[in-house]
Amino acid sequence: MINKDFDRTIDPFEWQPGLDAALDFVPDAEYTDLLHRSDAAYADILTGDVLNYRLVDLKSVIDQYTELFHEVEKELKYYEGFDRFFYLFDAVFTAYLFMDQEGWNAYFALDDYSKFDMSVERNLTNWLFTYQDLNEKIAEHLFYNSDCDCNSQDYYRISHLGIHIHKEDLAKIFEFSTLYAEHYAHLLKQYMDITWEDFLSYTEEDQMYYLRDNLFYYILRSRNMEYAPIPELLTPS
Repeated sequence: MINKDFDRTIDPFEWQPGLDAALDFVPDAEYTDLLHRSDAAYADILTGDVLNYRLVDLKSVIDQYTELFHEVEKELKYYEGFDRFFYLFDAVFTAYLFMDQEGWNAYFALDDYSKFDMSVERNLTNWLFTYQDLNEKIAEHLFYNSDCDCNSQDYYRISHLGIHIHKEDLAKIFEFSTLYAEHYAHLLKQYMDITWEDFLSYTEEDQMYYLRDNLFYYILRSRNMEYAPIPELLTPS
């Protein structure tokens, strides 16, 4: 009988062996059927030594195996036999969410960019501030994997679990990321000589107010300095 208190997934940082790892474990028909189906799905999802996908292929995998994933999810707390399917599907699903959500967000950000005169610094800083979170989320997927050898080909790695997406499907994400980085770098260079006094003097009426914290952090990094608390003597009373 299964110990109802046993949950091998309760701590994601401490992997536990499943009950099916025991030498005296005898699988029942339901376990065997689910294991066979999850192993077959795992083999089907694999695209070779490198996991190369088009966005439409990711969607197809998700549509086909979501129900099985939820079946396996209920048993994962007890058994380890389903691990490889579960974690591979989870990686595919996470990659698809990134592509779908951030792809659309990048599209809307680029559309928003086209509606304003970005030669006006206030418009530019407002746009950079508005899409700062999007840029950071995209950077987590793209730049973390930027040294992958596969990236020189048609596919680009977007996941530390090895999911690669065709560059055509990443076009809007790349376009937004490049545009954001170029403008941010320009502002960074423009304000390289900023001081703590200048930093603290910004108010909501100033163009740089909404970007000042993050911008100053990158300025300090460019100077090979650690980000430190604002000096007490300069803190407004």
